[in-house]
Amino acid sequence: MVDTDALLVVDSVDVHLEGKWILRDLSFAVQPGEFVGIIGPNGAGKTTLMRTLLGLLQPAAGKIEFMQSDRVVSGSSLLGYAPQSRQIDPETPLNGWDFVSFGLPRRVRPWLTREERARVKEAMRHTDCFEFATQPIGKLSGGQRQRLFLAQALVRNPQILLLDEPTAALDPGAQEGVAELVATIARTRGIAVLFVSHDVNLIAKHADRVLYLTPGHHVIGSVEEVLQSRVLSRLYGRPVDVMRVGSKIFVGTIETDRVDETICYHTEQEEVIRYVSV
Repeated sequence: MVDTDALLVVDSVDVHLEGKWILRDLSFAVQPGEFVGIIGPNGAGKTTLMRTLLGLLQPAAGKIEFMQSDRVVSGSSLLGYAPQSRQIDPETPLNGWDFVSFGLPRRVRPWLTREERARVKEAMRHTDCFEFATQPIGKLSGGQRQRLFLAQALVRNPQILLLDEPTAALDPGAQEGVAELVATIARTRGIAVLFVSHDVNLIAKHADRVLYLTPGHHVIGSVEEVLQSRVLSRLYGRPVDVMRVGSKIFVGTIETDRVDETICYHTEQEEVIRYVSV
């Protein structure tokens, strides 16, 4: 696979962990400014893919190229990474400014240069979190902290942004705010974004393309191409329903009353549609 315009090319990648294949023959490319949403059930390899792209895991086969290079030097500013929103001790003596500045390329001096201060300020303004510069991060809400994580990832001026469930554990309003912010950053700054989520609707609304993973299998394409019963049934090897109710998309089967927290939505009539995550 050769794509001279792509920032990231994943070519026939296999990843084997703990005696089983997690990713098999995975291939896709990501262009500048493109927002690729990654969804799939638990154990499908979403976080494994993130760890592989970060160089924490080595593929058993295949090739990963960043801007036509097969390696990213440790500490490179090419990649920016933001993890899931995490609980932080309320007494943590660290303010938003210092937290974001930790994302700068490694340095031995304890102070910031004028250029570095400008980069921190710019990253915080781009993520609408400059107002938290002097506030202790432990006192902030999950959505506010996640904006700081994004600013920390952006302060390196990356060309590829890897986001591993950045909206997990956030309330719906904060989830939408983070996803909209990321989509805007991708468009305005030309950054390629890989955004892992369990929320089909969040991805459907904001992503340019969807990479849908199941253990050992995958499909990639536009939202309309991927989120079809025929496509997902073939991907899972069993019948899968894709239903649209108003502006919501539901993916699952009607086999049990168990509710999955990521595939349970209220309709406009406040009725709960209970679906099992597949």
